[in-house]
Amino acid sequence: MKKKVIVGIVSILVLVSGGIFYMTHSIPNSHDDVSNVLDEKGVKLYKHGFRLLEEQIATYIKEHYTGVSKIEFSPIFIQGDNKHSMFHANVVPVVYDESGNKAYLGRKIGDQSYGNYGIFWDVRLDFDGSDKEVIEIKVGDEFLEISGSKHLPDKAKLNSKPKIDKNIEALVKDGQLKGVVKNDSGSPKAEVVYNIEIKKGDYSEWH
Repeated sequence: MKKKVIVGIVSILVLVSGGIFYMTHSIPNSHDDVSNVLDEKGVKLYKHGFRLLEEQIATYIKEHYTGVSKIEFSPIFIQGDNKHSMFHANVVPVVYDESGNKAYLGRKIGDQSYGNYGIFWDVRLDFDGSDKEVIEIKVGDEFLEISGSKHLPDKAKLNSKPKIDKNIEALVKDGQLKGVVKNDSGSPKAEVVYNIEIKKGDYSEWH
């Protein structure tokens, strides 16, 4: 009888430890695994498209704002799967002033919400009938096709972007950024750090 009790206890301990191992090792991997949403071609398309979007955003800020020391980006966050929930993909631009203050674009400031950056509103990503990449980026009120570009072409540069302007103005007013002013002298020495890592998660919770 004692033998059976001991064997039972050992079995329970093995199951518990196995479950803990699974929880600590499998869940983080599955969280970062996007293969059930994007296949290999899809991952390549999203990295290409978002790299161009990040360059468009960074170039606009760098060329139209003084007082900026650095511009960086979050990973590309995806949510949903278009089966059980709507698919979204977004990136968060981050601006540093010359004093080292850091501010996130596309976040709420007080009660006011500011536009995010991602598919549908800023960039459209798809494949055509020949399975070739289709990348369209928003310039003004139109979307321009830039699928064959490795870097942002001149035609896709922004002369104005009210969504960015209103957000930066609010960040300065709120004290999150200091000395950042809209001026065509720009910040030519500002460092730019692009990020094309793709992760599952809520972009609004990234810090």
